[in-house]
Amino acid sequence: MRKILLVEDEPVLKDAYQIILSTQPYLCDFAENGKEALEMCAAKDYDLVLLDIMMPVMNGIEFLENLNDTEYIQSKVIVMSNLSDGKEIDRVRELGVQRIILKADTSPSQLISLIRYHFEA
Repeated sequence: MRKILLVEDEPVLKDAYQIILSTQPYLCDFAENGKEALEMCAAKDYDLVLLDIMMPVMNGIEFLENLNDTEYIQSKVIVMSNLSDGKEIDRVRELGVQRIILKADTSPSQLISLIRYHFEA
């Protein structure tokens, strides 16, 4: 079974994503910040990380910088943010993230389709 780590600090969004992902055949873990996500990635191999950028303790960019594995970042990380441009998005791209989605423009069915596409690619 595929394992997904959702890194999201906003409780309402985390709960909504949890409901959406619970309808799918995936094992899902949740982290509230980049530091917690790094610890979880060190302990378990995830097939996909859905990563927010703006979080307390350690943000998504710091998570990517500390992960320090470009191949992992390119193949396993999808950034989900409400930032559509700016220095943060530029930095995420520099760090190797291939897919960035705008949370506000992504419906639950689009998210599931994106995850399925990721696993089939």
